[in-house]
Amino acid sequence: MKLTSFLISAYFLLLLSSCKKQENRPRNKENNGIAVSANINEKQQVLNMVRKYTQSVNEGDLHPEIIDELWEHSPDVSNINIRGHQKGFEEIKTKFYAPIFEVLKDRNLQMVTDEREPAVYIFDNTAVVEFYWKLNAKLKDGDKPVNMLGRETHVFRKKNGNWKLIHLHYSGMPIKGF
Repeated sequence: MKLTSFLISAYFLLLLSSCKKQENRPRNKENNGIAVSANINEKQQVLNMVRKYTQSVNEGDLHPEIIDELWEHSPDVSNINIRGHQKGFEEIKTKFYAPIFEVLKDRNLQMVTDEREPAVYIFDNTAVVEFYWKLNAKLKDGDKPVNMLGRETHVFRKKNGNWKLIHLHYSGMPIKGF
């Protein structure tokens, strides 16, 4: 029994060591003919997609092409938010974006970096980003200010050299003091 436990432990240590070595190895990819570091360049590309997301909320009614460029056009993409759970690109456009555009004006959604920097995790063709956000806007009916804070997680998939949003989950800020 002790020998079996030892062999299992040794196996997992070797497996972890192997993963660590691969993880630390620099990965180079071609980007328009220029070799770049996947860790630095791809993280920046993914963060640029998050910025495109904030732009889609802020300007998507005026420039719907931003939404089209951001999301993967698939029935499998999803969005979980305070208004519900949308499945599929068309439902995200009609049941997530459209109500925002219908109710809010002067929208200013921003990634918040003073409390916590966004975290970007890249796994081959998948990227996960977690970040804090703030939204300042006005209700179209009555000009009442709307100020919200929250947290988001985005999942992106890379296809044909381009990152596309495939899942978004957002929630309010944590409750302090139970």
